[in-house]
Parts: sequence; C-alpha cells; structure tokens
Amino acid sequence: MFEMNTYAFLTFLAAGVCFVMAILFSRRRGILEAGILSLLMFSIAWWSFFYAVELLGHDLETMRLLNKISYPGIVCTPVFLFLFSMAILDKREWFTWRRISLLFAVPVAVLVSMWTNEVHWLYYSVSELDLSASFPVQRLVHGPLFWFGISYSYVLLLLSIILIARQYILSRGPYKGQLKMILLGTFFPVLVNLNYLFGFVDFAYLDMTPIAFTLAGVFMALGVMRYRLFDIRPVAKETVFESLPDGVIITDDRGTVADINPMACSMFGVESESSIGLHFSDAFKGIEPIVSFLGSDLSKSDLEVGEKIVDSRKTTIFSKGGKTRGSVVLLTEITERKRVEDALRQSEERLALAVKGGNVGLWDFRIKEGELSINDRYYQIMGYSTGEPVIAFQKWKELVHPEDLLPSLEEMDRCYSGETDHFEVEYRMLSKSGEWIWVHDRGEAAERDKNGRATRILGTHIDISPTKQIEEALRESQEKYKKLATTDMLTGVMNRYSLDELLKTETDRSKRYGIPLSLLMLDLDNLKTINDNAGHLAGDEALKEMCSFVQSNIRSCDHLGRWGGDEFLVLVTNTDLEGAMKVAEKLRSGFNSLEPKECGKLSISIGVSTLLDGESDYDRLLRRVDKALYESKKNGKNRVTSLI
Repeated sequence: MFEMNTYAFLTFLAAGVCFVMAILFSRRRGILEAGILSLLMFSIAWWSFFYAVELLGHDLETMRLLNKISYPGIVCTPVFLFLFSMAILDKREWFTWRRISLLFAVPVAVLVSMWTNEVHWLYYSVSELDLSASFPVQRLVHGPLFWFGISYSYVLLLLSIILIARQYILSRGPYKGQLKMILLGTFFPVLVNLNYLFGFVDFAYLDMTPIAFTLAGVFMALGVMRYRLFDIRPVAKETVFESLPDGVIITDDRGTVADINPMACSMFGVESESSIGLHFSDAFKGIEPIVSFLGSDLSKSDLEVGEKIVDSRKTTIFSKGGKTRGSVVLLTEITERKRVEDALRQSEERLALAVKGGNVGLWDFRIKEGELSINDRYYQIMGYSTGEPVIAFQKWKELVHPEDLLPSLEEMDRCYSGETDHFEVEYRMLSKSGEWIWVHDRGEAAERDKNGRATRILGTHIDISPTKQIEEALRESQEKYKKLATTDMLTGVMNRYSLDELLKTETDRSKRYGIPLSLLMLDLDNLKTINDNAGHLAGDEALKEMCSFVQSNIRSCDHLGRWGGDEFLVLVTNTDLEGAMKVAEKLRSGFNSLEPKECGKLSISIGVSTLLDGESDYDRLLRRVDKALYESKKNGKNRVTSLI
C-alpha cells in the first residue's frame, strides 16, 4: 500500500519538471547540446520518479526493486552532465562511439553490481527498513563497489565544473552569463549528494540528490532560454569570433567599442582590453582612416593604414522596434589582392596595346547560343572593312577551307569536352577577294558547366599568310637543295652519295632478314667514240637515253644511279643471281633494239653479281660486279657477264 508524503510529492514534482524539460529539448535534438541536455533531463526524471515511488512504499522488497529500477537514471546522470559540458565547450572529439562507450563502461559495471547486490552484498552491505521517521525509509550502508561507482561519478562532475569554470574565466560579455548559470547549476547536486553521503545535515536517510539535479537542470534551462545557448553556442561563437581571419569591430549606438577581435587589433595596432568601453575616436586615436570611416555614413570603403589596404564594410544593427543599436564593421586586408588587381589592369592595358598594334583579331564563342562575337580586326583580316559584331557559328564554318574544317573542329572539340584547356589551329579561310588566306587561331575555355564542358571559349585570330608564304618558299628551296645534293644533274638519277647510302641500307636489310640482294653495273659501249665523232652533247644525250630506258624497265623497288663516269649501278632487291641475270639480259637486249635518231644504234655491257653469305658489307660485291663488267667489255661488249 502506498501513502503520499511531502518528500515523495517534492520528488514527483522534480520528476515532472525534468520530464517536461526533456520533451522540450528533444524537439531540438538536431543540435548536439539540446540532444544531450534532453537525455540528461530524462535520466534525472527517471531517477526522481522511481525514487518518489520508493518513498511511498512500506515493504523492503518493493523498495529494493524500485531502487534497482531507478538506478539506470542514477548512473547515467553524471555521464550525460559531463557530455553536456563537453558539448557547450565545443569539445567535439568526445562524441565518438569509442569514447562514449568507454564513459559508460563503469556505469554499466556499477549497475550490474547493484542489481546483483543480494548475491555478494558488496554494493550495499546493509539494506533494511528504517521506521524512525513518519514514513518508512530504506536504510542503506554503502559497500566498496558503491564507493567505486560514486568516485567515478565525482570525477566526471569535478571535471565538468573545472572545465566550465576555466572557460568562464576566459570568457566575456553574454558568454560569461551563460556559463555562470550552468556552473551554478552543477554545484547543487554535488553539495546535496555530499550531505547525503556523509550526513552533515540529518535527513533521516533521505536522498535529496534527484531534487538537487532538478535544480541544476532548471539553471541550465534558464541559461539556455535566457541567452539562447542553442541558437549561438557561447564557446563556439567566441572561438569563431576570436579566430576569424577578418577583423571585426562592434560599436553601440553611442559609438562605444563593445567588442573587437584579435585580427582587428593586429590591423590597427591596438589592444582589445584597452579599446573596449572607449569611444571609437579614443580607441583608435591617431588612426585617421578608421576613425573617419566609423564616424561617417559610408557602408563601404578601402582604408589605407600604413602600407596596408583594408576593405571595410559597415552594417547597422537595429532593434526589433527599428531603433539603431550599433554597428558591426567587417575588415579584410586586401593589400595583396589590390597588388594583383593593379598588375592585372596593367597587363590588360598592355594586351590591349599589343592587340591594337599587332593586328590581332579577337573572338568570343558562346557555344549554347551558337554565336561568334568578333572584333573589327577579325573582319579586316578577312578583307572586310567592318561587319556585324556577332555572326552565326555556321557562317564561320562556311568560310573555312573544306580540307581544314574537320581537323580544326576536332581540336576545338577536345577543348570543349575538357580534354584540354586550350587549342591552337592553323587553317585556310576564304577572304572577300575569293583568295584563301592562312590564319592561326588560339582558343581557351573561359567558362564550363558542372560536367566540365565549355560553355564559352575566347580566342585570338592572326593572319599568318606571309609566314606561310615564307615557309612554302623555304620548303621549295630545301627540296631543291636536297635534290641537288642527291641527284646526278645530267641524267636525273641518283648520284654516288645517294647510291652509297642506299647500298648500306639494303646490305643491312639483306643480312638482317636473309633476303637476296644483287647488283648490276652498266656501261654505255663506245661512249668515247660518240664523243669524238659526234661531240660531247651527243654523248650526254646517249647517257640520258640509256638512263631513261633502264629507269622505265626496272621495278619500283629497284634503284638506278650513276656510280662514276659512264658507269651506272642498278640495285636489284630481293633477287638472286639467276633473277638478276634475267633482268640484265632484258635490259641489254631491249636497249640494243633501239636506234635513237640523235645517237644511232647503241649498246650496253653489264656485269652482274650478288651478295654472298658471310659478307658484312658491299665492298666485295662492288669488286665482283666491276670485274664482271670488265669481262663483258673485254669479250666484245654488248653482253652480260656474271661473277660469284
């Protein structure tokens, strides 16, 4: 049977207050501090409610059961109070599963030992009814495990108090008030619980700690609601204010400096302690730029403070009724940015001068619109005096030479897709006169979408036709000189230098791949007689005739060249001695059947040989083919002789 008493009523009331606060704070559980405070209030409410029910009991077994039910709230309360302290101090490193699990390890062990006390009696060595008061109370004598658990709880409580007190000393303004309310709240349960443990004031075995924790919760709630702790966390806000990379000055409606952060102090060479509470003209005495700005109606200005340039922005603070309460000034040092901006401006001026003096056309391609904006110089390069500032991209494509359009578009597409950040192309473009002019375009992506594709490309357009003409003339000159260096000027076939290089190459290829290589050495018969009787011009014509005939009757993979005097070589690739003999005989007989008008009937003698296994160069091959030619001459001319 249960009978209401004053202590039970007060404890029920405490439980109700804590439960209501737990519900209220749980609505803002998305904020870490609110969530932890809600759990703390719920723990106290649990503890208070079941302890109040215990105070209504009359038999020992019921009281023991209710005490066990209340104990989860008892062991969790110090842990949640410690976590709440860490939250308001912005020590977020404590909120990991590992650390939270470690914090609850001792409470769980204490809870288990308390629930099993009747087995070992190490938590409470005595648990009996005390009937000396107006209602029964459970008399408990604490055992060693109890003192272990209470010691852990006091470690958490004292750590919370010490850390909050330390931050209270370092804080100022409204933050100090917030921390004071929380600090006062933590003292109540400590003092009341110490009295319960050591009996400084006799309460007849009644534990008033739940009511004391309720008062602590009320003080914390007052701090929360009065100072809007969850809207702007005191320690976090102060930490941010102190560590901002920009300077901040806060003044009230009379111009008194209410706050100033370290960065602003550094900018103007003042100290916060000596500046706060002074009128801004006194706080920044001798620093004319900031004094003038604070006293003006300007909302923005660039202040020159010594060698620094400070971007200053002022915002007026109004009350709910629209009354001016003061102002906040945000200060950003922009010395480096100004230097860069000045350098950029000078660079842009130089670029504009270079564009104007260097005859550079400019274009701006907006890809989504398919529009190409071009300047007057772009038109002048095309032969037009001026034109529309914006043309369709399709129009540009119509002016590009068909052979150059696709390669140019491919390069542009690589830049568009993000594969490259810029492109350079050279192409021909149709001018107003109908001539093709060479231009060099360089484009760079100026804007890209979220997928990395270019939406805008800027570029330059330069006439390189004179350069191309010079390059073409140089190329033709190089080809001419190359031909002079490698060609026999009389007959147009390879000269000895070219033949020598080719012999080296083909010999190496023959040895590397094991393919045959044969050589013919030709000599125009009776050339001296022709020169003596008909003149050297007739002899030259005879040599040209012979070369023309041979060149037109050998394969494209075979090569004819002048070795020296009236001796010529034919490299017959991938052909053995037998095949080379057939080629030689074909040339000899074919040429002998001709009878040019200028020279009369002509004939040639030919020596033939092939590269042998084990020969690393062509020296022996040349000796053999020269000797074979000698044999053909010796044996009557107009014949083919081979030699191995």
